[in-house]
Amino acid sequence: MSTITDNFQHLAEEKKIQFKSKEIEAPVRKKDGEEVKQQQIVFQTALRINKDKAVACGVIIHDTDAQRVNYQITYNKIGYVTDRNKLPEIVTQMNEINAMRSGYYRFVISGDGEIIMRHLGITGDDVKPMMDVFVFGGRILNALLPELEKIEGLDLTQRKN
Repeated sequence: MSTITDNFQHLAEEKKIQFKSKEIEAPVRKKDGEEVKQQQIVFQTALRINKDKAVACGVIIHDTDAQRVNYQITYNKIGYVTDRNKLPEIVTQMNEINAMRSGYYRFVISGDGEIIMRHLGITGDDVKPMMDVFVFGGRILNALLPELEKIEGLDLTQRKN
């Protein structure tokens, strides 16, 4: 692991956040078209949003010795689109939340209708700001869950799968 991923893992241990981690290779295409393998470390955990809801969440960090690397934070399985006929209205309402309320996070709808909240960023050796963004994301999701519950065509109940 790189210094950045090591620092993140140590900070998580200090904050008593339990992550499962694994290394993955992701193909990346350079400007000249050459494809290279890029190492990433995936840190996965679950977050209890309220007494009835927990979501899977994770941090993906590019694992390289560069001084600054890309990372992505995601909160998964927040809910699902149940009525695809209402998708244009759902997207419009979610974009209003994204523009006005979600801060540095964005709500997106995956191809299978899953609602995800994510943040993309760049970090260096000091990973504390990235960890703060991760921790604060849970608070943002908790605060915005009531607004998402008002959107017709979404199911935010806990699923067993």
